[in-house]
Amino acid sequence: MRKIFSSLALAGVVAVAPAIAGAQTPEGPYVAIHGGVNWMQDADVTSEGITLKSKKDTGYAVGGAIGYAFGNVGFGSPRVEFEGTWRSNGIDSLKWGGVNYLEKKNIDINTAALMVNALFDFDTGTALYPYIGGGVGAVLGWIDMPRGVKDGSDTAFGYQGIAGVGYNITDNFGMTVDYRYLGTTSFKDGGVKYEGLGNHTVMVGLRYAFGAPAAAPAPVAQQEVYAVPDSYMVFFDFDRSNVTPEAAGIIAQAASNAQSKGSSVINVTGHTDTVGSQAYNLRLSQRRAESVMAELERNGIPRSAIAVYAKGKSEPLVATGDGVREPQNRRVVIVLN
Repeated sequence: MRKIFSSLALAGVVAVAPAIAGAQTPEGPYVAIHGGVNWMQDADVTSEGITLKSKKDTGYAVGGAIGYAFGNVGFGSPRVEFEGTWRSNGIDSLKWGGVNYLEKKNIDINTAALMVNALFDFDTGTALYPYIGGGVGAVLGWIDMPRGVKDGSDTAFGYQGIAGVGYNITDNFGMTVDYRYLGTTSFKDGGVKYEGLGNHTVMVGLRYAFGAPAAAPAPVAQQEVYAVPDSYMVFFDFDRSNVTPEAAGIIAQAASNAQSKGSSVINVTGHTDTVGSQAYNLRLSQRRAESVMAELERNGIPRSAIAVYAKGKSEPLVATGDGVREPQNRRVVIVLN
């Protein structure tokens, strides 16, 4: 006898959990395929008041799904999907009172489950994540009976629970391994009633997500910025205005930095120690400032961009009494503006 059992899906069962973010299915639509091993529970078959026990072989399951993942909502991602899965198992025996009424006849039970599932992917901070879910829907099935035995049809309601783990190989491609329990309500066909039809299925799947996040743009190399000093100081021997080799190196650096900075004016101010009169020291500080100006010109700074000042002994760097040979007061200050 050929039996058909089916029912229409009304709604999905939502697996509820708070969410963290992470490596679960990316937000957006996805497609999936799966296949694996199916174990159908032994069921009761009642006919004309007689209940027989059916025993099934290990079978197989193949199918696919189309779904949508809603993205991070805290510590994971909820998603919904429409799933279709084919399961097939052979019946080993149909017994009553210890007698096998199948003898050597081959009977296969085939089911096609059309389910609406709701699932939740938990984020672990890695590419590996667990998920749980459930669903309800239509289970279409039939029993392949030997020739000469009349077939029939009926309907039943289907429901399932799901638990598994997924692994994202890339941003939009991953694999899954899960366990699914698919159960149905009892159904009748004429005088025959079937009860306890349940399926335990372990499947391996592949999933492609169309909503994978865009690749992050390559980081822009940050140009290193070096601070350019605004002022420099060079020192002179006692009662001298000639530029020393050490002072020449500092002046060259000041000229280079002025050019890179784009300074419009360079102030050059000469100073002396407190030995001698102010009138003499004004002339000496002027000569020192002009020596520095000449060195700046040799390093590419036009004379028009240099302003020269002479202070004599009026603004010492180190405060001393009159007539003191203080080396730090014998100086020229260069300021970039």
